[in-house]
Amino acid sequence: MRRFHARGRLAAAVFFGCVASSCGSMGAQPAHVPAPLKQGEWGGQHIAMTVAASKTDLEFDCGRATVNGTIETDADGAFTAAGTFLPERPGPTTPDPPPPRPMRMTGTVAGDDMQVKIVLTDQSDDLGTFSLRLGAAPRLVKCR
Repeated sequence: MRRFHARGRLAAAVFFGCVASSCGSMGAQPAHVPAPLKQGEWGGQHIAMTVAASKTDLEFDCGRATVNGTIETDADGAFTAAGTFLPERPGPTTPDPPPPRPMRMTGTVAGDDMQVKIVLTDQSDDLGTFSLRLGAAPRLVKCR
């Protein structure tokens, strides 16, 4: 009889311990799975962005940039990505174009709206913060 009570207490302890620590999937909160930026054409004042599965291309009034790979957002829609910026100059092209510069892009997405900040990391040059909308036409003023 004592052996039966000991097993019963052990089973009860395991059961209640499991419930208290959320064993299995019952009561557990699902972990956030990173979501990629929506693919397509994003546009805004002084910026155009084309998001694809393998890379993101950006165009500014006086430059272009590329981010290789998928840009993923966290649970709050925030993201950070590194890429390469190629400055453009007005006037005729020269045989030696300006060298590419490393850049960091940080931002947030809410539905079809995005805010993004671009910083050239080699000299901490802030290119600005831009507002974009999925499917909107960009409004670029090219420096060429």
